[in-house]
Amino acid sequence: MKKIIAISWVSFFILSLQLGCSSNDDGMQIIDCSQSTLTISLIQSTDASGCTTADGEITVDASGGEGPYTFEIGSVKNDGGFFDGLTAGIYEVKVTDANSCLRVLDVSLSAGSTLSLAATPTPDTDCLTGNGTITATEAGGFAPYEFRLNNGAFGSSSTFSALKAGNYTVEVKDSEGCSFIKSVTIEKGETGVSFSAQIKPIIDTKCALSGCHNGDNGANRNWTVFSNVKSNASNIKTRTGNRSMPLTGSLSQEQIDLIACWVDDGAKDN
Repeated sequence: MKKIIAISWVSFFILSLQLGCSSNDDGMQIIDCSQSTLTISLIQSTDASGCTTADGEITVDASGGEGPYTFEIGSVKNDGGFFDGLTAGIYEVKVTDANSCLRVLDVSLSAGSTLSLAATPTPDTDCLTGNGTITATEAGGFAPYEFRLNNGAFGSSSTFSALKAGNYTVEVKDSEGCSFIKSVTIEKGETGVSFSAQIKPIIDTKCALSGCHNGDNGANRNWTVFSNVKSNASNIKTRTGNRSMPLTGSLSQEQIDLIACWVDDGAKDN
């Protein structure tokens, strides 16, 4: 008899599962947060009054999903959605509901600064040392101002000189600690390198030698003739630059730079 009763209880338990019966506990419900109606929205933001002050504010609200809600910026959490004591920057505001669903909102606070910068370059027309300039002009912000080139030290001068052709960044910083960065390009201007005074002596002593560019290997290779040099100017610049020419001896870096400048100037007979 005991054996029959045990089988009956097992059968009853299996039948209960099949019919969907359970205890008073309805069980855990699985939530798909991708289908949740939870949203977060910006109610109000107040920019910081200066670049180094922490008086900005953000107020957000949430709806949908299932309350209560928890709001978070970094390590700061609350249930009201109000955050203060913020500096200028971009903040990731999070809200989590009772189902652990999450929504994120990026809020940007500016510094309340109107600081800006204009930069005027002049070309580099010196072949060897560079004589380009950049003149910076600030606007807005609060005096006094400091300026720097690339990652150099800040100083009171807004003009930078003796610069070679290339890309630079100029930064201005005001008395409130606000800064503004501008990208500037100095172009390579005509350097005026002279063929007769600076390039021909290099060719005569390094290139137009017996067996190489002096005419004994063909008239078109005679580099004592200017037209032949000019027609090969680009190749001369390339090969002297990579030091594959001249075949014997070598050129100094200054000589290589002078040849490149002369070619970039248009390989003039000057």
